[in-house]
Amino acid sequence: MVTNDSGPMHLTYAVGAPLVALFGSTDPALTGPPAFANPGSIAIPSDIELDSRSIVLKRDLDCSPCFERECPGRNTKCLVDITPREVLDALRGIIPTNKAAFFDRDGTLCRDAGYLNRMDDLEIFPEVRKLVHLKEKGYILIGISNQSGVARGIVEREFTERVIGIFTGQYGFDGFYYCPHHPDENCACRKPSSGMVLKARKDFNIDLRNSIVVGDKESDMELARTIGARALLLKSENAGGSIYADESFRNLTSLINYIHETYT
Repeated sequence: MVTNDSGPMHLTYAVGAPLVALFGSTDPALTGPPAFANPGSIAIPSDIELDSRSIVLKRDLDCSPCFERECPGRNTKCLVDITPREVLDALRGIIPTNKAAFFDRDGTLCRDAGYLNRMDDLEIFPEVRKLVHLKEKGYILIGISNQSGVARGIVEREFTERVIGIFTGQYGFDGFYYCPHHPDENCACRKPSSGMVLKARKDFNIDLRNSIVVGDKESDMELARTIGARALLLKSENAGGSIYADESFRNLTSLINYIHETYT
């Protein structure tokens, strides 16, 4: 989104979309994107979940900000001096260009142990080592996992992050995100909500519509549909299909082969 109107700005960063915000007579510290605003001027948490890539373009003039609806000098220099080239360069800096393969954890990368809270119960599927070959197709490997056991007091946060360290340190994952909240908290990051994916998009400059989501649950497939990515379902023997899945597979090996044969 490119705009000088605070209304579309608010809508854009509310959904986590990239934004080029043009400021003339107003002040980004008061009505700008969260990353640029004065924390004391807006009633949002400092660790806002739906973060996005934002750029503010503004001219430092003696008369700006004046907060007038019409320019007293009748020249609107504060906006006219922002050139189309600057806007284009800003867009190039925030438009996502990388593609990612997002993977659920429990039931997809490792055996679903319920609330995994002991290393003795961590059983990573052997096919996971093959996922690194997806990087040959240009994919960034990202893990996304609901871990409500943390909020329930069943799983220690430190343990969850140790498991993440195994995937990033030994299996080639570039990033791994988890939601520690209880389902009743109605947070923005628990799948099928898109908070974790939007955070990854900002961190890794990911083009979601050129990405894939892999998981074994309906919430994973619904997430893929929400963000415009391809939805690839891993089906267990007793599990049914999904109305949101684009393709279904019995194991990771067949899924990896499909990606290599289908996507460039």
